[in-house]
Formats: sequence, structure tokens, C-alpha cells
Amino acid sequence: MSIGTLGNIVFETSASKVRTFDRFSRRGSAAFAEHAVLDSKPRLQHIGSGLDEVSFSIKFDAALGLNPVEELEQVREILRKGEPQILKISEDRTLGYFVLTEVRETWRQVDKAGHLLAVTLDITLKEVSHGN
Repeated sequence: MSIGTLGNIVFETSASKVRTFDRFSRRGSAAFAEHAVLDSKPRLQHIGSGLDEVSFSIKFDAALGLNPVEELEQVREILRKGEPQILKISEDRTLGYFVLTEVRETWRQVDKAGHLLAVTLDITLKEVSHGN
């Protein structure tokens, strides 16, 4: 069952594979200009919305039907290319276009031959503005 997507990465659960996210967080902001006023406090002027940031964790685990090395390389390639990716949660909720700005890897399990069996990624995305 598909939970959502980030570009070509499909968040899904099935009897043979589990690729989901955890600790999903979205942060928005507003942009303001500060104007000096003679003999008074400065005044703020709202000039628009800031770009949203999204962060979450993904666990790639061989015990959950995934090849952690291949999954990790796919994410690294998205980071290297810097191309906007569509972020969807469920089939009907598109959050917009985002670029991958940071990936933090935590290797959770390696076998005695040094093969990666489980890795957790902390992902940070930033919204790409397409204008109004």
C-alpha cells in the first residue's frame, strides 16, 4: 500500500517490503522587512511567505525487504543532482516541489563482512517556489 512519494521513492508497506517515514515535521515561516522610524521603534512590513522546510527519518532495513545500499544510493543521487522532487503524502495530498538539502546517515547494523543491513536517514527538504 502506497503511503506517499518523494520523486521516485515510494513510501509503502506490503507483506514483502516496508519503506516508510517517521517523525515527519513541516516548518513554515513569513518574511518581514524592518523599516527604521525616526525617534521611534522600527516597523515591520510583511513581504510574503518564506519557504517551507520538511524533515523526516527513513529506515532502510534488509529485514524489511529492502537493500539498504541501493536505497541509500538512490537518496544520495537525489541530493547530488539537486533537482526538485514532488512530495506527496497519500494519493491525493501533494505538498509541493522540494529539493533535498541534507541527509544524515546512521548505520544501524552491519554484518561480519561489512555489508550494510540497516540504516536510518534523517532527511531535510526545502520548498522550491514556483511564483504566485
